[in-house]
Amino acid sequence: MSNETEYPDNSDNVLAFTKRFNENADIKEMLNVSKAKKGEVYCRHERIEINEHQRSVTCRRCKAVVDPFDWINSVAKKEAIIAWELTSLRLEIKSHREGLEKLKREETNCKARIRTAKAKLEADI
Repeated sequence: MSNETEYPDNSDNVLAFTKRFNENADIKEMLNVSKAKKGEVYCRHERIEINEHQRSVTCRRCKAVVDPFDWINSVAKKEAIIAWELTSLRLEIKSHREGLEKLKREETNCKARIRTAKAKLEADI
């Protein structure tokens, strides 16, 4: 007897995958509005030019005219976020300093214990 088993050829019953069927393809064709592809990357207007004569604010990168109030508002929001982060970082530094002081005290205490233990060992010998 051989270990190989012969299976019947059922290749007539097998369907070949040609294309994935999209049930909503007809809906996309009926749409009146289609989205345009994104062109340029969004500009945050970080580099501005202030024209005092025309009283305008223009982005130097994308050359768009920027509303001065919106630009000042966005800068103020960024500054508020930076101030909050700075406060939290200062608190973190303070807690790390306190931890460092505790570690330094522990180190001096350990050194003193080692000295006393060495002195006791030398006295016992």
